[in-house]
Amino acid sequence: MRVKSDSRRIGRAGFSVLFCCLWSYAFPDALAQNGGDGEYQVKLAVLYNFAKFVEWPPASYPTPGAPLTICIIGIDPFSPEIEAEVRTRTVRGRPVEILRVKPTKTLRLCHMVFIPVTERDRADQIVKDLNGSSTLTVGEVAGFAMMGGIINLTVAGSTVHFEINRLAADRAGLKISSKLLGLAKIFSE
Repeated sequence: MRVKSDSRRIGRAGFSVLFCCLWSYAFPDALAQNGGDGEYQVKLAVLYNFAKFVEWPPASYPTPGAPLTICIIGIDPFSPEIEAEVRTRTVRGRPVEILRVKPTKTLRLCHMVFIPVTERDRADQIVKDLNGSSTLTVGEVAGFAMMGGIINLTVAGSTVHFEINRLAADRAGLKISSKLLGLAKIFSE
């Protein structure tokens, strides 16, 4: 796989600052309650904002008012207060639901699956099990995008960066906004 870069983008550091600003603007009470500087607070903000820039196929929602479901596999690294705050929000008019799940076939019912680093030994199998579904896979495991995951979150210093496997997103039938693609490292085969 090779990485493409786009000189028109504002840069990954700019993206991180943008999402942190959006998060602190959207969720100031939650940040105040939790110290406001945790890596996973920022990562949950990024997950929530990813949902705004991804379009799922209409068939991925069982009913017109069905929520956008974010599933977290294994140990949940996010605080209950921040999750509760996200649950009060909507994405494209849909409520947001956050579920803690085990890696099973029911993952196909999730719109987004977050695979934390604690699940690194199973990440490859989880991605393979979700092939053919319209699930946005987001991980924080080294090489996640290369193994077929759609978005990989990485941290350098105090900045969250991300990589997108565009081919995996296309296979899942997900339309990722050009605005988001312009801010990411893009992997292509």
